[in-house]
Amino acid sequence: MLYSGITIYPEFSLSIYLGDLLVVLPVFAVLVAAQIYLSRREKWWPGLILPAAWLLWTIIAIAPEMVQLWTEEDFFEAFYISGTGISVLLLENIPNLILLGIYAVCHRLRRRKERRQLKKTRIDDL
Repeated sequence: MLYSGITIYPEFSLSIYLGDLLVVLPVFAVLVAAQIYLSRREKWWPGLILPAAWLLWTIIAIAPEMVQLWTEEDFFEAFYISGTGISVLLLENIPNLILLGIYAVCHRLRRRKERRQLKKTRIDDL
């Protein structure tokens, strides 16, 4: 298989190869569907499971690389590496922002529906 990957940050090993895109997109579609399902539930916390898991996954994937680079480099280059690590963490959490956006929209729609039902119940009680 030909790996013609897109590497934005050379110090870190997280990247998506173009050949793997056919696997990554359906998996992300399943994650979005699961996020919608979990966000529409009555309790508030199930919708936060996938974003928390994604954040934990990115931290676990990036932290060892940062620690290794900190121990191998001198003190002044550690600041550059820290900035690169934080930018990589932000870049890797763009899908997490999408999941949190889905959570916010689903919760807002759910609250709006509950308010309408409560208003309807109050009108019926009069």
